[in-house]
Amino acid sequence: MIRSRGALEGKPILVVEDDYYTATALAFSLRQQGVEVVGPSPSIDDAFKKIRQTTDLAGVVLDVNLGGEMVFPVADELHRMNIPFLFATGYEPNIIPARFRDRILLRKPLEDDAVIAALLSTASPQSVSRHDVLRNKVLRLLPQREFSELLPYLRKLHLPRGAVLETPNQVVERVLFPLDCVLSLTTVGAAGTRFDIAFVGNEGMTGSGIALYDDITPYELINRVDGDVLAISVDDFRIALETSPTLRTTSARFERSICIQIGQAALAAGRFEIPTRLARWILMIQDRSGRDSLEVTHDTVAASLGVRRPSITAAMHILEGELLIRSTRSTVLIRDRDGLVEFAGEAYGTPEAAYRRLLPVARSNGSDDPPADSNFSEHERSCARI
Repeated sequence: MIRSRGALEGKPILVVEDDYYTATALAFSLRQQGVEVVGPSPSIDDAFKKIRQTTDLAGVVLDVNLGGEMVFPVADELHRMNIPFLFATGYEPNIIPARFRDRILLRKPLEDDAVIAALLSTASPQSVSRHDVLRNKVLRLLPQREFSELLPYLRKLHLPRGAVLETPNQVVERVLFPLDCVLSLTTVGAAGTRFDIAFVGNEGMTGSGIALYDDITPYELINRVDGDVLAISVDDFRIALETSPTLRTTSARFERSICIQIGQAALAAGRFEIPTRLARWILMIQDRSGRDSLEVTHDTVAASLGVRRPSITAAMHILEGELLIRSTRSTVLIRDRDGLVEFAGEAYGTPEAAYRRLLPVARSNGSDDPPADSNFSEHERSCARI
């Protein structure tokens, strides 16, 4: 779901890419969205030239390796000039220097919508409202004082599907509170094999290990569903932990719920067939995004479950045959949630019950609680699906 796509119409966007076919395809896609494409630039020297020659540059898409040269000097100059940019690469994400870890990184092959969404996010910062904060169920648990003290330190980001936000053994630099996107904690093998072991959506947060005095992540953090998050720097989050006892307790309890979710993921991968695992996956994504229609591709699901794409396509057909979902190339519509729960069986439910035990539903009354928002739907008011 791409918001305010027209905000880029007529704006100059520089494409820095040395592969002719990738550059041509990306430039064509951007022009289709009304963007004024600058370049593509196949080298660092040409990129610097285009940057100097272009006024009011609205954003830049940077390939990481340009004919054997790393693009980071260009990124440094863009940072100095306060020009938004993002990285697009086929390399492992840990190739990006620590100073650019707050930038959006997309893996190749690129999805058109993901590039547009990432450019919108980098070019159009969004303010944070109380309504935004109340959409996250961890933040809703904060008493009024703690809630109000934390609000000024949060900023709102829109994350495209496929954005890589953290890499294994990285020092965590920001904590994210999803609103309607879904982030995966992905374990990465020595040969580059990947498997999603836990998901975080509007019921939780990333960086919860900070509350347990561990700021190193063992996982890759990937966004699986396009949507918004609230972000806070780790330094500001640590200060908040000292002044907000509820936030410290809630962070530690959510970290415990993640451990339980990881254990269930291992059970599901080792014991259940792919259609059952797919049913569990769909339920978990719906729980955390609040959507009945999920904009995900078969490739995304296959990468998440660590299986081949044809296996996901076949499993989708089985769930469609049971009238549980309707699937297209890039969308899964949930038709019968209760049926999906029954189909998933014991693969689904244990972490969800643990979450309800560890993080009770935020109250909507009482002077020491954040006020209820009358615009919330019953789905948004309830933690019952988690």
